[in-house]
Amino acid sequence: MEVSLITPSYAPDFERCKLLCQSIDRYVCDYRKHVIIVDKADYNLFKTLKNDKTDIIIKESILPSWLIKIPFSKKWWLNLKGLPVRGWILQQIVKLSVHEFVDSDAYIFADSDVTFIRPFKASSIIKEDKVRLCSMPRKTDDYTDKRKQAWHEHAAQLSGLQNTGQLTQDYISQLVCWRRDTLQKLTQQIEKHSKKPWKQVLTNTLDFSEYILYGIFAEHVMAEESGHFKDEHELCYCSWHQPISDIDELSHFLANIPQNYNSVLIQSNLDIDTDDYKNLLINVQEK
Repeated sequence: MEVSLITPSYAPDFERCKLLCQSIDRYVCDYRKHVIIVDKADYNLFKTLKNDKTDIIIKESILPSWLIKIPFSKKWWLNLKGLPVRGWILQQIVKLSVHEFVDSDAYIFADSDVTFIRPFKASSIIKEDKVRLCSMPRKTDDYTDKRKQAWHEHAAQLSGLQNTGQLTQDYISQLVCWRRDTLQKLTQQIEKHSKKPWKQVLTNTLDFSEYILYGIFAEHVMAEESGHFKDEHELCYCSWHQPISDIDELSHFLANIPQNYNSVLIQSNLDIDTDDYKNLLINVQEK
C-alpha cells in the first residue's frame, strides 16, 4: 500500500511548515508524497518547499467553483450555494476531498506545527493490509463539552446511526491515518443520507469535526470492512495536553518527550516564535 503525507497550511505557518518539511526529509521514509495544500495567494511562498517528494497544491484548484475566496478576508469564503464558509470548516472539507486529488491508498495528516524528531516509517501504520485508526476512549470532559458532543451527534446523523450512546471513542489526534477507499465510501454515505452533494452539505454545516466524522463512520458503520485496525495510543507528543505559556515551559515540555514518540506538536496558537524553539528541537533530535 502507498502512503502519502497531507498538510494543509497557510502563510502565517510557513516557517513551521518549512521545519516540518526539513524533519520529513531527515526522518521519514516509506512514503509516496508529501502534499501541502495552500491558498492561491500563498503559493509563491510555499513553492520554495517543492521537491521530488513534496508537492504544493492550490486549494482553489480542488474546490468547486461555487466556493470563492473573499478578497481581503483571512477567514471567510463566499458560498454560492448557501452560507458563507469559515476557513476552518473549509480546511476540513479539503481533507475530506483528499481522495479526489491524491492517488494513494492511505493518508497521514500532519499539521504545519508538527515536527518529526526521530525516524518514522510511514508504512508502519499498515498491518496486514489494514491501516491504523486512532480510536481513544473519550474523556469525561468530552461528554460535558457541548461542542464536542455536537460533533459526535452530527457525525452519527450523517453516518445513519441512531444510537449515539455507543459512541464512546475519540478520534482527534495528530498524524491521523485514513484509507482512500473508506473515505470515498464516507462521502457517498453523506450524499445518500442528505440527497445532496457532500461538499454542499458540509459547507452549510456550521460546525463539525472531520476526524470524528471519519472515525465514527469507519468504526461504527464500516466496522470490520473499514480496512482499519484500532490503536488508542497517539503517534505524536502534543502540546495540547500541557500548560505552556512561555519558552521555559516549552523547553521543559520538549526535554521530557517519551522515547516512544517520533514527532512533536507545538501549537502555533501558543504564540511562541519558531526561531525561539528551533534549537530546542535540534537538541531533542540529537538525543
